Amino acid sequence: MSPRIPVPKAPGLALLALFVLTACQQPAPPSAAPECPQIAIVQDASELTLFTPGPGRDLTDVTLEAKVAEFGGFCETDIDEDTGTGEVEIDMRVLFEATRGPASISRQQVVSYFVAISDREENILARQVFDITLEFEGNRNRLGVVEDLRQRIPLRAGQLGEDFSVFIGFQLTDEQLRFNRTKLGR
Repeated sequence: MSPRIPVPKAPGLALLALFVLTACQQPAPPSAAPECPQIAIVQDASELTLFTPGPGRDLTDVTLEAKVAEFGGFCETDIDEDTGTGEVEIDMRVLFEATRGPASISRQQVVSYFVAISDREENILARQVFDITLEFEGNRNRLGVVEDLRQRIPLRAGQLGEDFSVFIGFQLTDEQLRFNRTKLGR
């Protein structure tokens, strides 16, 4: 006769113990994905107002009003496990909205905007200017244009995407910047 093995009176406890032991042997869950760089629209450069040539600066002299309306996107970080170096790739969509002014005689306008990358201390590490053509077809006087951008930031060992910021704004002249600051009450 073989010896009898006692059966626990609470089979649920045995299953719980088995589950806990099994869970302890599972590999650790992967760490959370690194944060993306912060993206911001530069307030003083978020709008652009173009006027007819000359000293007039009232509503009847406006040829174009445009603004960086919003942005969206995502990033992907690739870091070499041995060296700790890598890159963060940012895919962005930037929405520009524009309105033809009463003094406009053209249905097309090319404007420039910038994308700048800075470190935590806001030192500009890279800056690139892009042109966008705003074309008002037919009798349209307002439009929205989406620009797709991809930015790559090289990472040294120990750096992450969250160590950087990306700034977007219009490429303004000194006069346009003064106009924006006056308009915004600065």
